[in-house]
Amino acid sequence: MPPFTNSLQKLQESLNELKSEIDKYHCPKCGVRLESYEESNSATVTPSYNQLEDRILDLQNECKSLASKNKEYKEKIAEQEHTISEQFKELDRLRDACTELKQGSSNELEKTTSEQLAEISQLKVAAKAFAEEEEKLKREISERDKYIERLNSTQKTNKEQYEKSIQRLEDENKRYKEKLKSSQSEVDKLSAKLAEKDRINNDLVSRRLEIEEKCKQLERDLEQRSRKEIGVGFHTTVAPSMSSLILGGLTSRLTDRLAGEKVDLVRQAYSGGPDVNFPLLVVCVNVSRIGADAKEALKGIPKAKDVALLVFHHKEAHALPSQTSDKILTGADFSGLGSIIDLAFLSQRGIYECDMNNVGIERVASFLLQYKTQRK
Repeated sequence: MPPFTNSLQKLQESLNELKSEIDKYHCPKCGVRLESYEESNSATVTPSYNQLEDRILDLQNECKSLASKNKEYKEKIAEQEHTISEQFKELDRLRDACTELKQGSSNELEKTTSEQLAEISQLKVAAKAFAEEEEKLKREISERDKYIERLNSTQKTNKEQYEKSIQRLEDENKRYKEKLKSSQSEVDKLSAKLAEKDRINNDLVSRRLEIEEKCKQLERDLEQRSRKEIGVGFHTTVAPSMSSLILGGLTSRLTDRLAGEKVDLVRQAYSGGPDVNFPLLVVCVNVSRIGADAKEALKGIPKAKDVALLVFHHKEAHALPSQTSDKILTGADFSGLGSIIDLAFLSQRGIYECDMNNVGIERVASFLLQYKTQRK
């Protein structure tokens, strides 16, 4: 019960007691008898009527105030009762929800409990394995402790041996230093001798290099002296540009061919005339009739055995004549020549690679090798 309800009840009881007390007296205004008041209060001092009236007014005012408060308390009580009713309704809903939750949670709890039991079983297995592993680790730790103890003992022994070895090495090092100091002078002497030996060796190496260079020079001189040479002259009446093309290619190929014979080709100047002291190669370019071209090329040239007529055909390889020029040029104008040789060239390529040129170069080389002489 609320505290204000208790206060109201006590106040109501006091008011009832007061009314019963007042009923015992006669009021002058209302005609109520006062004998009871006199009888009850004969042994005490009689209160005045005004005091009693004031007391009644105070009590009436207090009753009005209490009535007003009672009304307020009743309203508050009504509100509290309404609130409590709502709370009871909410509590019923919560109880229903709790019931549903308990029913729903029961299955889940059973499932969770089963899972937890399975997990507990697994944990027991894992705990057993862990215990075995722990025991194994303890044994390993014990073994390692023993091993470490042995290592410490061994280390201590090794340290003592190491210190002894260090002392022995220091003593030996001291003796070696004394020996090294005593032998330093000998080392200096040996270094001086070694330096002298190196100087002599360097001199010998220099002299050997000089001798080798002289030997190589002698070999080159000997080779030059053992080589032979052929002084050869060239004569042509063709234009300078074509003459340079033909003679350049001819000289190059003859030089390569004669190099294998250790023979050098030395070109001699020939300005015409009957006096020839070296083999002479006369260049004839076949542009029309071979006979007329050959006679024109040999004009003013002696018909001697040391003169060879080189007939150059300005044609492709497939158009070259099959019959050689020495079979055609058989008259008296050509009978005294040393050789008549066919060759081929083109103005764009010079003396090109073909069977006629291979045979012709070989014949020219054979002709010239008749006149090789010792190199001067």
